[in-house]
Formats: sequence, structure tokens, C-alpha cells
Amino acid sequence: MNNSLGNNIKAFRKNKGLTQEELAGLLNVTPQAVSRWESEVGMPDVAMIIPLAQILGVSTDALLGYDMIREDSEVTNRIKETVRNMYDEKDRAGSKLKICEYLSTETNIHPGNYEIVKDYVQQTGSLSMYWDEKLEGCYKDQDDHILEIFKDSIKKGTYLISHCTDRDLIDKTHYSIAWIYIHMKDFDKAKEHINVLPGLNSTCNREVLEMETVYFDKGFDQMKEVIDSKNRLLFSTVARQFYTVAQNYGWWGNKDEALEMISWCDGIIEAFATRLDAIDSKDYMHIRYMNAFHKMIALKKAGDDAKAAEVYSAFVNEVNEMAGISDELKKESIAILDREIGYYGKFS
Repeated sequence: MNNSLGNNIKAFRKNKGLTQEELAGLLNVTPQAVSRWESEVGMPDVAMIIPLAQILGVSTDALLGYDMIREDSEVTNRIKETVRNMYDEKDRAGSKLKICEYLSTETNIHPGNYEIVKDYVQQTGSLSMYWDEKLEGCYKDQDDHILEIFKDSIKKGTYLISHCTDRDLIDKTHYSIAWIYIHMKDFDKAKEHINVLPGLNSTCNREVLEMETVYFDKGFDQMKEVIDSKNRLLFSTVARQFYTVAQNYGWWGNKDEALEMISWCDGIIEAFATRLDAIDSKDYMHIRYMNAFHKMIALKKAGDDAKAAEVYSAFVNEVNEMAGISDELKKESIAILDREIGYYGKFS
């Protein structure tokens, strides 16, 4: 948030959805007075600061812009820790709703904390998946409440997109809003957010130029380090793509086509892994255990529980023999796979 009081009043007012006239009415001042404050032609009286902050739903320090970086950092850490503690693996849908309700309140109090606004939109994107009848169909008889959360999250996310300068936060917010609209079946709105996201079809991507710049500036030895980092980035991008492929073939494809497609994905992932410096270990293990899981889903849907159990045993044995992967990450990966089986097995 800007340290300028005028800019802060304007930003917080817009986030609350108030016009200058509405804010003026609540404070019993003229709209011209609010306009002067926001343009910094004049400043509100000291006695006006507390009621102004209360109406805008922020602290007086936030309104005045005092030590916002430190405050934002402390607030962000506190909220993220609370969200982590609220998540319940045994009640994913229920805890997700509670998290979104909590973040809705926190983003009212801290509308300029874009990191938390982004988290709220991301969590709401997950909430929309649990709500979708085509998937899990949770929150029976709570449609009005859920749709209010969607509306609130989209509004705050749209504000972030319009005012934030952090490209990463903007892209993540577009991505999550698109998911909300997808699960609401408003595909035109979803495409508006999808179409502004970076895609894979550009031949003018910056990673190529970043590598070449290092070569011409510092030489090939320095370039090799950048090549390794860009290869890991490419691997992570491919892994995310293949996760989506495997997930949808596992759940919606027939058994044979699902197993064929997921095995193809595994083959490409394994080709990457022949160079350990070209992969991110956590991303590698994530796509491997999720590919195994989606194979099991395809088999269980087809009634072949015995083969699904074979896939599980083979994967666990393979993990235990993997070189270059820490024992801690191996245990974590098998534990996550077990949790996914325990939760999603009821749907297969």
C-alpha cells in the first residue's frame, strides 16, 4: 500500500465498493471534501481519522500508511499460519469453507495486502471444485452462501488485478478466478481471465533471451547455470501439464486409454529425470505419485482392484530404490499418496 494518505483513502474506499458520495454521506461531509482528500489538495481533520478507518474497515496505521511493509509481513505470516492450522485433511471440504470465510474477513480488514487477497482467491478456486456437482458436490443447501463467497472473492481479486503491480500475483489471481467461473459454468467469463495468462505457444519467450544474455555478457560457464535453472522451470511446467492430463484421463477416460496416456506422461517425465539437475525433486515426486494414483483410479473404476494394488506396490518399491531423492521426500511422497487414496477412493 502507498504511504500517501490520499491514495490509501481512495484504495480502501474502492475496495469497500463505496463511491465518494457514499463515503461522504457516512462521514457527514461533502463529496468535494472526499475528492480533495484523495487528490491531496486537502487532508481530513485529525478527529476524522478514526471514524474514517472504521468505515473503511482498516486500522488507523494502515490508513495513514505507517510502516506498511513490516505490518504487511507480520499480518501475512499470521494469516498464512492460521490457514495452515485450519486445514483438516479428514474434512477437506469443510475446512476449505471455513478457510474461505476466515480469509473473507481478513481481506476486509487488510484489503491492501495483495498476498492475502491472492490466497483468498486461490482458496476460493479450490472451494469451487468441492462445490461443483460434476466433481464432489459438497455444501448441500448452502448454494447462496457459497455463491456470496465466489462473488466476494472475484470482486477482491478483480481489484487486485487492477491495482497490484506484481505480475506473479496478478497471474495467479487470474488463474484462480478462471477456475471459479469454470465451476460456476460461466465459461465466457472464465475465458476472459484465461486469455490474459501466458501460454506455451509463444516462440518469443523470455527464458531463451535470458540464457543468451548471460552467454554474451558473462560467457558459457555462467550460462550453464542458467540453463540448469531454466530446464528445471521447463520440467515443472511440463509436470503441471501432465498432472492435468493424467488426472482427467484417470477419472474420465476408459481404462486402456487412461493407462496408455499416463504411461506416456511417465515416460517423458523419466526422460527428464535422467539428468537430476534438470528436475525439481519435489515436482518430480509429485507428478510420479499422482500419475500412480490416477492409474489406480482408472483401474478401480474398471473394477480391477487387484491391478490397482499392483500399481501401488510397484510404485512404493520403485520409490524406495530411487537414487538422488532424500529419504524424507520418499516418505512424504508415499504418505501423500496414501492420503489421496484414503480420500478419493470413495469416489472411484
